[in-house]
Amino acid sequence: MLLEVVLHDRAPWREHLLPMAFTRPVGAFRVGILTIQEKWQLLLGVSVSFYTELYLQEKFHSPSPSATYLVVRADLCPTIDLVNALSILQEGCVLEKDGDWIAYKVNKWCPEPTGDTLNVHPYEGELHRIQFLEDIYLHNATQISFDFELLTKGKTSAILHDSNTVIGDNLYVGTNVTAFSCTFNTLDGPIYIADDALLEQGSHLKGPIAIGKGGRVKMGSRLYPNVSVGPNATIGGEVNNTVMWENSAKGHDGYLGCAVIGEGCNLGAGTSNSNLQNNWKPIKLYDYKLGDWRKTVRNKIGVFMGDFAMCGINSSITTGAVIGVGVQVSMSNIIPKFVPDFSWMTDEKKERYVWHKFEDMLKERGRIVNKRVQEKDLRLLWEVYCMTRQEEFNI
Repeated sequence: MLLEVVLHDRAPWREHLLPMAFTRPVGAFRVGILTIQEKWQLLLGVSVSFYTELYLQEKFHSPSPSATYLVVRADLCPTIDLVNALSILQEGCVLEKDGDWIAYKVNKWCPEPTGDTLNVHPYEGELHRIQFLEDIYLHNATQISFDFELLTKGKTSAILHDSNTVIGDNLYVGTNVTAFSCTFNTLDGPIYIADDALLEQGSHLKGPIAIGKGGRVKMGSRLYPNVSVGPNATIGGEVNNTVMWENSAKGHDGYLGCAVIGEGCNLGAGTSNSNLQNNWKPIKLYDYKLGDWRKTVRNKIGVFMGDFAMCGINSSITTGAVIGVGVQVSMSNIIPKFVPDFSWMTDEKKERYVWHKFEDMLKERGRIVNKRVQEKDLRLLWEVYCMTRQEEFNI
């Protein structure tokens, strides 16, 4: 039978990764240049499916009915150690570390490994686990470098226009990339520019950085290390330690740092976020699984924004903010640390986004950007809308 990799996240731990995991399996998170699924596909050269929440399975393919399954925890980013361990894992065995299973290999589907039926092998190598939201950007720089080696091996970079300045020799440029009068500093990490990207003049990039296919870097942008911009996303202003997923936009001046921005989001002109408290103490972050604030060990944490969330011009986002899926927020005051999913929030009111208005907005947006909203995406978002009805607005 053919080998199939299954990324497994149908487990309580995935709730720590809400709101980002409301609209996709953890294995579909983009960390570095690629999604976790895309990494495993390239590394192992096999089909990769998802064992995830039922309402996500229509969009994200579930395991096939007959195969040999290599089941991997979906919150693990590949490392050399992990790839080597999985490549020699035998059928009927489970890989474990510190009491948690990492992967198991079986010829008949089973949703959980059991020690009485599988031979346990300890794993002593390095793990990069996306356990909490902040781990997405904390592991991003390492994953950019990992993906860069994976994607560029044996390939030749395109040549940029001679008006650009390249420092170092760790730049890869795809086909049909437009860039004039930009600087690319790769001394501290690689810079990957995917096909069809546009980098407008006067932009400065300091690696490690990844610009996805069709991505746009606006004129005069300053991109510091550890920035990933997803396919067809737009970035501008001053950005540091940020992962932005596909089809999102921060197209104007303002600071964005220590942040994860979901798919289809928009940050209004002049929007900035804080990532450091004035008392310099570790930051508390709202955690959906706890239904309360989680004490982190980090002094610098910015903002996490679920899919299709939008904020108005000159928005000020506080330190350690979590903004849910489908939020519309426009305030002259500082945006609260937690904004519940599908909120409509202004200075005057806080209310639930009416579903048909949200749906109409998505369809109009799709018409303008020439990307029609799929019915399966609307069904998925409707499920999230229903699941989040009980969220409190006074947290």
